[in-house]
Amino acid sequence: MKNHLTYLSFFIILLCSSFVVGQETYLDNFSSEAYDNNDGTQNFAGDWIEVNDDDKPDKGKIEINNNQLRFKDLSNESLRRRLNLAGASSATLTFDYDATDRGGNTLLVQLWDGSLWQTVSTLNSNTAGSISHTLSANQISNMSFIRFGSGSGDWGKNDNIYIDNVLFTVSFDPAVVDEPPVLIATGDQIFCPGDSIPVVETISISDSDDTTTNAVYVQISNGYAIGDDLLTLTGTHLNITSTWDAIQGKITLSGPATYTEFETAVLAVEYSNSGVPSGTRQFSITVGVPNYLPSTGHYYEYVSNLGITWTDANAAANASTYYGLQGYLATLTSQDEADFSGTQAVGTGWIGATDTAVEGEWRWVTGPEAGTLFWNGGAAGTEITYAFWNSGEPNNSGGEDYAHITHPNINPNGSWNDLPNAGGGGNYQPQGYVVEYGGTPGDPSLNITDVTTITVDNIAPTASNPNSTTVFCTSDVPAADIMVVTDEADNCTVNPIVTFISDVSDGGTNPEIITRTYRITDDSGNSTDVFQTITVSPATITVQPSDLSVIVGNDGVFYVTANNTDSYQWQLSINGGVSFNNLTDGSEYSGTQTTTLTAIKPNVDKNGYIFRVIVSNYGSVSCTPVVSNEAILITLVGSVITNKRITYRIIKN
Repeated sequence: MKNHLTYLSFFIILLCSSFVVGQETYLDNFSSEAYDNNDGTQNFAGDWIEVNDDDKPDKGKIEINNNQLRFKDLSNESLRRRLNLAGASSATLTFDYDATDRGGNTLLVQLWDGSLWQTVSTLNSNTAGSISHTLSANQISNMSFIRFGSGSGDWGKNDNIYIDNVLFTVSFDPAVVDEPPVLIATGDQIFCPGDSIPVVETISISDSDDTTTNAVYVQISNGYAIGDDLLTLTGTHLNITSTWDAIQGKITLSGPATYTEFETAVLAVEYSNSGVPSGTRQFSITVGVPNYLPSTGHYYEYVSNLGITWTDANAAANASTYYGLQGYLATLTSQDEADFSGTQAVGTGWIGATDTAVEGEWRWVTGPEAGTLFWNGGAAGTEITYAFWNSGEPNNSGGEDYAHITHPNINPNGSWNDLPNAGGGGNYQPQGYVVEYGGTPGDPSLNITDVTTITVDNIAPTASNPNSTTVFCTSDVPAADIMVVTDEADNCTVNPIVTFISDVSDGGTNPEIITRTYRITDDSGNSTDVFQTITVSPATITVQPSDLSVIVGNDGVFYVTANNTDSYQWQLSINGGVSFNNLTDGSEYSGTQTTTLTAIKPNVDKNGYIFRVIVSNYGSVSCTPVVSNEAILITLVGSVITNKRITYRIIKN
């Protein structure tokens, strides 16, 4: 189909259009297997988007094959692309087609009129040729679309229709300026693992000259955990479909639809995580394709272009603008920026660094950082500011003077290597470049993006300290029991886990203070420690019983003073302390279970009796009772008896 006549007519159109004031072209001649080709004087407002197919330009029912757009075996699949024709006074669509292998099927060519798809051509003849259509006024807007989709007929597996050289020739009114939209979002929330949560709490999108747009993008722009994090559009949205890009961490909400419909859809986008999340996530909500990085306030766009040289990529980036922001090959001056532009990009790409001026002196040569030296030397060189070279790079192997983000197959992902201007082969073949927008003097101030934040639950559980307890010996210290923590609670976890951590003694003896620690942990790993105080207060005798001399006929009283005890048992030994027996109250003794033992008017036959007391505590479970010192009772006669010249003295009271 790409014959000389076709190319001739195409270049005549381009030549003529170049002499018309305000005339621009939007063109895709499908010269590479990519959906972001821009071969005209202006770029389309987005890539080709497949609906109900695999969204891959090199395979499926819709694909780029042999430098043509091929449709085969269609049922309900379609392909569309957006143009921003705001301010255009006229526009004409032309394209080439080949329907000689169509079988009995038809292909519809449609344009969006702001509310409906209008069919402007139906390819239903077994011929090849060209189509030209002048767009009506309601087909010209910032939301102009072209769509190809199946019509009537029975598409067989061998039925094909080819499209090529899709060209819009557009005349613009230079006095008309397309004002950018204003997007305002709020959201600062706590995320509970295992749940899902909306990424925004409120959102508004306004535009002074438009009421509709093609797409809104929500991206995890900071903290993204690939493989675990997920954004999902919930609910039903009649005019909006969603596509999740796991590499970029971005969900695309595709219209066309009104701003009001997009507001509703963004409110329904929810974040979830299938792993064990931590930290924070920032979400950038943007009306526009480039990705927004909150830490720099800049936009980043990966442009696929297989085999492009560094110099051509630099020229293309410098020719790019985004709502008035000047584009340039990205300058990555922090790990945050390198990760965002490297790991959250599709494929390998050129960036704005070179050492062509002085070998080994690597400088940023694009954008606001132009002229900045960031690395000096080869692989073992010196980092001046920030660099993210891959292992063994830069190595200047064969005159490699241009910086390039490595292929995802090469670790660490997103790192850099040096390549010659034309790149290399295999994993080192250039697949595109990264354009950065922002920071250039004279750039306008945009409000097309806002940022919200969620913080993975960082609120510790709550619980009260268990009641203190007192025991009377170490062996009475109770075993650890998590059930003593009775009021544990958490903002996210229904049943936080209680575990015993440790017992720590203060080293005291009377009392000894033991601090027992329990830990309450939620599903996010947040924890709170509570403490139970265990006081060990042994029974001790502070005043021991003393030996006692008693005159016969008087009472003899023994005393003891003890702490931490409420049980006393006096005992008697009549065999010199070999054995002791418990005493009970009666005619001979009273107070046998108190602090004071009274021997009631002991006779001389009790002389030499030995007494002691055993003290303990009724609350004790296994404590050993404390035995007092022994005390001897001495009985004395209280009268004088003279007999055979022997005198006994009276000891008066």
